[in-house]
Amino acid sequence: MRNPRRAYNRDGTMIQPETVGNHAANGLHRVQIYCHTCGHSKAGIDVSHLPPETAIPDICLRYRCSQCGGKNLMSRGCSNEFYARFEAGGKKKDASA
Repeated sequence: MRNPRRAYNRDGTMIQPETVGNHAANGLHRVQIYCHTCGHSKAGIDVSHLPPETAIPDICLRYRCSQCGGKNLMSRGCSNEFYARFEAGGKKKDASA
């Protein structure tokens, strides 16, 4: 049975999802969670405390919507953090700054 939180290529093979570790290696540490039931979304959730092997699409399993209490959620990388980094030239932030 296919996992609804995964992407698949044309031949039906699952595409490996991004993990917290991959996300951090790219200088990103936040995700956005969207509720399919009521449309509420929350961006900027820090995931740097999670194990590096945690798949980004599975982070939503730890949450419940703060508006409707629903569990029909989707998690993905935070677009605000991504575009802020992109507009800054794509460089990782220096921890010593």
